[in-house]
Amino acid sequence: MNRLTFASKVVVRLTVVVLAWGFFLSTQAEANLTRTERCHVENIYHEARGEGWAGWALVKATVENRVSDSRWPSTVCDVVWQPKQFSWTNDPNEVTDMDSWNRIASFVKEGVHSNFRGATHYHTVSSNPWWAKSYEYLGTTGQHKYYK
Repeated sequence: MNRLTFASKVVVRLTVVVLAWGFFLSTQAEANLTRTERCHVENIYHEARGEGWAGWALVKATVENRVSDSRWPSTVCDVVWQPKQFSWTNDPNEVTDMDSWNRIASFVKEGVHSNFRGATHYHTVSSNPWWAKSYEYLGTTGQHKYYK
């Protein structure tokens, strides 16, 4: 076997090992999530995956504040999947960025975060929903404006 053929086989085998290891890690992160954590991760991933810790924490806090408020369902998953609350749930996309998914999963598994002054609503900065003027504006982080 010449060196080029040998090198090609080694590269292919290493690539397969790396891909398999990445798949294993992603399924392990998935397997370690409770139902509640998975609902948080899905929501944060689809709503604010590119916004980093602050955006993730605010999306998470918004859902948890709703769970604590009698106007909404009493579980994280029921809040996330309540009709007409989070636009991504109308047509869920597949997870394509496993790095972001895993970072968000680690963030959620990390535990409790602030309630961020009771935020219960948010919208993207590019929209101006009819309901926004009915709530107290709390501030903007990333691509979202938050209200209570």
